[in-house]
Amino acid sequence: MLLVLGGCFSAYPQVQFQLDTTFRTEILSQNVNSVLTLSNGKVMISGRFRFPGDMNDTYLDRLLENGERDDSYSSVLNSGLGGGKITPWQEDRFYVAGGLLIRRITLPDGANDPSWQVGNSVIPFFLPIQPGDYHVFPDGRILLSGTHELDDEARGFVGNYDLIWFSNTGYLDTTRTHRRGNGQVGRFQPLPNDQFIGSCTCTEMEGVPVGRIFRFNADGSTDPTFQSGVFIGAAYGYLPLADGRCYVGGNFQRTAAPEDTLRLVRFLVDGSLDPSFTIPHFTTSIPNPFGPVIGNLYPMPNGRLIAVGFFEEVNGLPRRGICMLDSTGQVTDAFDDCGVGPFETDILTYASISRISMDTINDHMYLSGAYNGYDDGTTNDTLQRFVSRLLVEDLPTNTATNERHALRVFPNPATTSTTLELAQLPASAKLTVRDALGRALWHQTVHAYNTTLDLQTLSDGLYILELRSNEQRLAVQRLVVQH
Repeated sequence: MLLVLGGCFSAYPQVQFQLDTTFRTEILSQNVNSVLTLSNGKVMISGRFRFPGDMNDTYLDRLLENGERDDSYSSVLNSGLGGGKITPWQEDRFYVAGGLLIRRITLPDGANDPSWQVGNSVIPFFLPIQPGDYHVFPDGRILLSGTHELDDEARGFVGNYDLIWFSNTGYLDTTRTHRRGNGQVGRFQPLPNDQFIGSCTCTEMEGVPVGRIFRFNADGSTDPTFQSGVFIGAAYGYLPLADGRCYVGGNFQRTAAPEDTLRLVRFLVDGSLDPSFTIPHFTTSIPNPFGPVIGNLYPMPNGRLIAVGFFEEVNGLPRRGICMLDSTGQVTDAFDDCGVGPFETDILTYASISRISMDTINDHMYLSGAYNGYDDGTTNDTLQRFVSRLLVEDLPTNTATNERHALRVFPNPATTSTTLELAQLPASAKLTVRDALGRALWHQTVHAYNTTLDLQTLSDGLYILELRSNEQRLAVQRLVVQH
């Protein structure tokens, strides 16, 4: 299938986008922060929203394949759960930020996982104070940011801490050292070398000077070799590169030039700005106390990236909440004059995309945020609200080519290892292993018709195996891991 689009297309023919008007929600207000696509085609949503007839806000719910509310999903069980980022863990469980805590939810019922204590009961020695972000490790442990009070006198952790480790059962991890600074740690993301990059309101972490964008090691200690010079504002989206550089999006200022407010930059390994990346200029005419904000960043083929957030123009070009840039910082043709429309409340007007979620099996991209209407350059669908689905064309159009590069995976489900069998070995073949959200976990060069993958570091769940050659996707297969 080849999609022929109007304004919302890319100059690179292998990536095209089109609004799927068969998918619409009936959400009336207020925002959807995160989306998780399920293997059965249904969609989990997290945020703060109401459907027709609701008397109170809902924070976690499930949609059918066409975007309608799934009435079989219990609104009683999910009452008070969710609101923030969803992170898949195993095929039948996921984590979701909810208020001050992180909850682990079971599928298909949507109840609290009884084997996870955070959010289910009072945790010894721990009192949540200010919410932040969280990261899930493959074995189910989490690293929690924010500001929270610890009272673990036996291990010497007393007072407010900003990076706190929990075991995979939801208790404080007694094998880890909790960390604190003179402020609060917000959003953070892992780097390819097991370090993390994050945002904070601190000037120091455990005595080490830091900017408001800082880097820390796998054990939580601060990496003093990274100095961003950011003194005000915050980062919300990160896109690390294999060579140690990292794109960072948000709304912040540096002490060094350029001294104006920045929304998207690329940092070098030492925290200085990458001069080979031209910083794009984002604007909006919608009143907002902070002006334009970049919320999240996502990789695309050929070194490009997608940025989403609250903005109307990029370098003077109309891009409403979503844009694609190349590796030099230039705006591409994708999403030309496309994007979301305003959603008005009694207090503020919103027109923003919070996150996107890739369904690599069905070539769908889900948008979530606070908006009313989506225009893909050909169709302006005013009935789109808070969650939309785009069709993404990134597959070869030649069926014979697909058959030649058939990919067989066995055993499947697998436990500790699985074997990939190719009908034909393409030139420069590379395999990408992705999680259920479409995020790349690792890349591997394929040199033979049969390749064995070691799965011992993966947690139970659904994964996507993607075979490419010179950026062309040749085959995709699902893999279920069950240890």
